[in-house]
Amino acid sequence: MSSLDRVVACVALLCVCIVASAEQYKSEVRELPSNAADSKPVDTKTLLKQTTDPYGKALLLRDLAAQAAQKKDYKQAAQLLEQAIAQKSLSGPAETAMRQDLAQLYMATGDTKQMVPQLEAQVKSGKASPEAYVALGAAYVEQKRYADAVPLLEKGVRAVKQPDPSWKQALLAAYLGAGKDKEALPLLEEAVRRSPAQRELWIQLAAVSLKAGDKEKAQAVLELASRLGHLRDDNDRLRLVTLTGQIGAPFEAASLLKGWIAGRQLPDNAENRKLLATLWLAAREKKLALDAIDQALAVAPSSDLLQQKAQLHMEREEYPQAIAVLEKLTAGNARSGSLWLTLGMARYQQADVDGALLAFRQAQGYTPNRKLADEWVKYLESGRAREQAMIALEQTRQRKQEESVETSDRLLGDSVAVGNAEGAAAPVAAATRSSGALTPVGAQREGNAAGTIPAWTGGIQRSQWPAGFAAGQRLKDVYAQDKPLFTITAANAAQYANQLSAGHRALLRRSGYAMPVYPSRRSVAYPQAIYEASQANIGRAALTGTDSLQGARLGVPFPKPDSGVKIMWNHRTRYRGNTMQAQSSQAVVQKDGSATWLKQMERVLYRYANTDDPIDLSQRNILLYYLSAFGRSLNRLDFVALVHETANATQNGRNVWALPLDIGKLFRIPPVGYDQPFPGSEGLYFVDMVDMYNGGFDRYVWKLQGKRELYVPYNNYRIGDGRFRYAQLVKPGYLNPEATRYELHRVWVIEATERGGKKHSFGKRVFYVDEDSWNVVLVENYEHDDQTLWRFQEGHLLSLYDSLSANCAPVVTYDFKDGRYFINRLTAEDAPAQFNVPMREQDFTPDAVRTRYNRR
Repeated sequence: MSSLDRVVACVALLCVCIVASAEQYKSEVRELPSNAADSKPVDTKTLLKQTTDPYGKALLLRDLAAQAAQKKDYKQAAQLLEQAIAQKSLSGPAETAMRQDLAQLYMATGDTKQMVPQLEAQVKSGKASPEAYVALGAAYVEQKRYADAVPLLEKGVRAVKQPDPSWKQALLAAYLGAGKDKEALPLLEEAVRRSPAQRELWIQLAAVSLKAGDKEKAQAVLELASRLGHLRDDNDRLRLVTLTGQIGAPFEAASLLKGWIAGRQLPDNAENRKLLATLWLAAREKKLALDAIDQALAVAPSSDLLQQKAQLHMEREEYPQAIAVLEKLTAGNARSGSLWLTLGMARYQQADVDGALLAFRQAQGYTPNRKLADEWVKYLESGRAREQAMIALEQTRQRKQEESVETSDRLLGDSVAVGNAEGAAAPVAAATRSSGALTPVGAQREGNAAGTIPAWTGGIQRSQWPAGFAAGQRLKDVYAQDKPLFTITAANAAQYANQLSAGHRALLRRSGYAMPVYPSRRSVAYPQAIYEASQANIGRAALTGTDSLQGARLGVPFPKPDSGVKIMWNHRTRYRGNTMQAQSSQAVVQKDGSATWLKQMERVLYRYANTDDPIDLSQRNILLYYLSAFGRSLNRLDFVALVHETANATQNGRNVWALPLDIGKLFRIPPVGYDQPFPGSEGLYFVDMVDMYNGGFDRYVWKLQGKRELYVPYNNYRIGDGRFRYAQLVKPGYLNPEATRYELHRVWVIEATERGGKKHSFGKRVFYVDEDSWNVVLVENYEHDDQTLWRFQEGHLLSLYDSLSANCAPVVTYDFKDGRYFINRLTAEDAPAQFNVPMREQDFTPDAVRTRYNRR
């Protein structure tokens, strides 16, 4: 448990004072018969033994519970109340009151498991007392359900004129856990005023002020704390630095530590420099981390720090510096297979093929790295290796391409360690290892601090398939037992605004729209071959322009992306099965709910992300073959399109053929894409909106904004398992909320702004990309003023566990100008998609399509 966790837990436990009301019991209207002639009072326990009437027993048990509560024996009091309720003889109001008391006794005993259901029932009934709201909120804090705790504690605190200080301490813990620093500050200030002798409160107030960006206030707090003797020594200052980093402000913590070292308020030693480097790394400030590592090495040499330094140079594509450090390491006692692999890749990036070969041959001597080293040796001994190396070197020298936008280190992925990775699964071992911090495809493996996003544990495995399910059937709901945690509506949207996209905030302004939020499930899993290939692509895959991918093979090209366009390439090339055959329905829905329907048939042969036979992009410029047909029914198709999608558009763009079946002639047409209308969408949907985004990247400048935690549509198997008919799903204004499921997930955020000299109907677009699958799940499309939200794409992401892939179905595109929306990839009333069915490239030639579909 971290220091912050301990603080939060302690604050939560302070809420026990709310049990005071558990010592006050209401009387029943009925009374036990008494004998006026009795002169001696009879002991309650004796009466209980003598009484056989259930009603009488209940009242006697209640009295005994009150006596136990007065003695602070809350566990005994709770047991007695449980027995009283079990008599099933009380009137409704009396039992309700007793259950409220029981819930507060559970709180006092710390029996959260027993307490929460009782309190939740009270809150749901709408008749809960302020004490019940606070008790449930404090229980949620103890369970680290901070976001759920906040509204309950706020309501309880507001309901009384002078709330107990422990109530506010619980609310403070919830605010801090939920990252609501602005709201936490007033409570911290109040707590400091109330208890100025508590050193931890001063340190916490300074840390939160730093995180909130109020450095002047933080400095004032520190000065006051110092005068009061709360910052007595180095340990106190380091405690503040550590706490500031733990609450999610590593940049501010590093700045504070750096200032204290420079001002000699903390010693300039190797340990403090290591801590400084760690904080800069956590803040994604790699250049500053390098400086701190150099200073630490000057004080005390360390092979671990040298390995970290080499890794940072590799990530910054500073290959000469990386080579110098790696050669120093391999010349000493720190040799390992992963270090030799990394050195080989660094030399290769400098077009030193002979030097790279020497390093990879050294790596062949280490069993865990032999297979990968063999592949590199084979590749470097081929005739094309030197030419490819020269291209890579030129690309590094011209890294600032017009099409690629460099981002701050603070927005990039987790830092990793080099050298202790004997089992590394990629040519650049340093870049593939992350001490467990990243999944094989590049997502953050761990959950979030609040516990509302779990760690990734491998996704849905075959052992988790629903009972009776077989591959190829309609997918069953793996999480059928889940219930909504809460529902976001217009009434409470402001409470969740930081975790809502602009598109969803706009939809919530529509009458009746709602977002039921379920537990987050990181369900996505890919084949092992994709994991291995993704790791192998690190340092090997490259862009020679926004629309030219080189060096990648089979897996995610850029598991550790440093630009927006690389993330979009990850989306474009993600694994979706080797082949896919599907039929679905689509509709344009008017404001009044009336709809125009079409059927769509699709056949896809993936050539890049194909685990059976992955294409070599240096030999063939092809990503996939795609065939689609549209019509009012599958028996009466009207239009067929054939697409050959390429990986290098500068060499050869996509090839497109169209076959209007009424005409009976197959036309080769100029490459369609961008904002050309999609068939049957009545202009609501452009060709480049298919699959959330497809096609060229040249019309926009792609800026990586970082990551956010957002509520996104995820794991909604119910919408396609047949329980909802299409007519039940399509409602005026939006998709039926009763059929939806939203979860909190981390997403990459990419802003695409129109490039000078290029034109598109949308001036700006914001893409939200799921970290686990690289699927784009949300897109906000703006007008040319870059402020007015025009259309919003919402992809309902599914883990397709029978094919170990993931995709969005359905996809809804809302038009905020005219109130219509377009929905496609509806499958509930169509046959389920089939994956990995046999397909041949010759099935996707113009002649084959003409022969198969031409009715004339």
